[in-house]
Amino acid sequence: MAMMLRWPAWSVAVCCCAPLACYAGIDEDSYADGGDETQSEAGEGEDGSSDGGGEGGPAEEAPAPAPRTYRLTHAQWDNTAQDLLGLPGPTGLTGLLRDDPKIAGYVFDNDATSLEVDEALWTGYRIAAGELAQTVTEDPDLLAPFVDVPGDTEAERIDSFVRSFGTRAYRRPLSEAEVAALADLFNAGSGLYSGVQDPFVAGVRHVIEAVLQSPYFLYRVETSEAVVDGVIPLSDYELASRLSYFLWNTMPDAELFDAAEAGELETAADIAAQAERMLADPRAAEMVVRFHHQLLEVEKMETISPSELVFDVPDNLPELAIEEHEHFIRDVVFGNGGGLIELLTSSQTMVESELAAIYGVAGVTGSDFVEVDLDPTQRRGVFTQLGFLAANASSFDPDPIHRGVFLAKRMACHTIAAPPDGVPPLPPLGEDQTNRERVEAHTSGNPCASCHGPLINPFGFPYESYDALGAWRTVDNGQPVDTATMVLLDGQQSVSGAVELAEVMAASEQVHECYARHWLEYATGRNYVFGDAPTVSRLGGDSLAEEQSMRELLVALTTSVAFSTRAAEELQ
Repeated sequence: MAMMLRWPAWSVAVCCCAPLACYAGIDEDSYADGGDETQSEAGEGEDGSSDGGGEGGPAEEAPAPAPRTYRLTHAQWDNTAQDLLGLPGPTGLTGLLRDDPKIAGYVFDNDATSLEVDEALWTGYRIAAGELAQTVTEDPDLLAPFVDVPGDTEAERIDSFVRSFGTRAYRRPLSEAEVAALADLFNAGSGLYSGVQDPFVAGVRHVIEAVLQSPYFLYRVETSEAVVDGVIPLSDYELASRLSYFLWNTMPDAELFDAAEAGELETAADIAAQAERMLADPRAAEMVVRFHHQLLEVEKMETISPSELVFDVPDNLPELAIEEHEHFIRDVVFGNGGGLIELLTSSQTMVESELAAIYGVAGVTGSDFVEVDLDPTQRRGVFTQLGFLAANASSFDPDPIHRGVFLAKRMACHTIAAPPDGVPPLPPLGEDQTNRERVEAHTSGNPCASCHGPLINPFGFPYESYDALGAWRTVDNGQPVDTATMVLLDGQQSVSGAVELAEVMAASEQVHECYARHWLEYATGRNYVFGDAPTVSRLGGDSLAEEQSMRELLVALTTSVAFSTRAAEELQ
């Protein structure tokens, strides 16, 4: 029996037209995102580490049950409207769309289960559709591709327009019933718009306005249901959309549509060829930056505010830190063909004069960003850069708790529960007391010690060599800085400081699997589940063993069973 899609009521009209932890003194919601807590429900070891696909886990790679409809994120909606209509730039209309809520338990902005359409958002879609249809039909250059269509008669031209536009808008061929419905809408457009004298232009405007409100435009819809070898292979068009919205955050281009039409997305080799082509496009770089913005919480850099009473702070430090971060991601991944290892260990970065001064790099003048080599004994990778360090600090002191929680959760996929209520803030520094000593004293009692002792503090203390501005230091409150600790990565490992921790992380199978897990979540628009363990184990293991580039990791992900098929359980 054919699968029936249950749309929101509005679509009918449209189609026709753990243990308690203690993050002492920090915002208790900051890291209680729950997304990493899924690991504990998905087979985490008693020491808090990921068990991958180990004993007791699923033996083979398989897709996890997932939604069959994916509402476009606002960025995807904007990109898709721009590409579909041939606009020269962004629509400028995303302000009409109410913000999507940040969902606890998911790192990224594309959680399929939470992207809903309520009355407020529907109103925004409706207004935007009308404005975009008007914009296109009032601009001769934008209008030309929609009216210069083949056909000897008016009916043939209408049919050509409806089929070509509808196929691109819905990202699949139209059924004959859909063609007829859109043709009826086209014919009903005449006389609806004051000032539009040409009936064909009026029909184009009416169809564009209606299609932009259709659930088949606003959602990615996957209807395949034939089971082959225990899974549901996606159709070529469904795979084309998965690829394009993952790698480009927008609709398929003409070449991807052509490949889908020709049945050239049937094999892993077919998919890999398209993924490699797409990763060479500038839109892929934008996607990789966007992924890391969300994974690494780059928005926190916007609120960097070291005390100007203590530090010489550039007026635009947040903007400079974010720009350095973006340059670094692009340069490592697309400039030098690097991957996770390089993101964690590269001593190269991009700075202008004010960032160079904080890093202690001589010879950089002016506001242009230039590539420099930082001291490799002090700086290795993204977590020793100013953005991460200053965003995870107070106005006066480093914050090993925030730094440690972030790394333990996001990079090692450890489970850390939210702190209990009523945790007092850190006390003032005692005489001759270091920041580390203060944190240790404050977090040593129950229930704080259960998470701070083995998980949080050890990931934060290696970064005590960097002050609240992110500058290097060897002395804290008159005492030598102590950065030695034992971190829980692939078992207990001793590290002497942040540089050695970066090297340990880069060589950690647990970190590579955790990173692959986040990519799988981002690519599929859902949280990690236990059944993903074999896929994550393979992707992470290969990333480490083969020292893969980011491109190699992403191609491997797109050709995985988890990406290219659906779970047969969905049909039950």
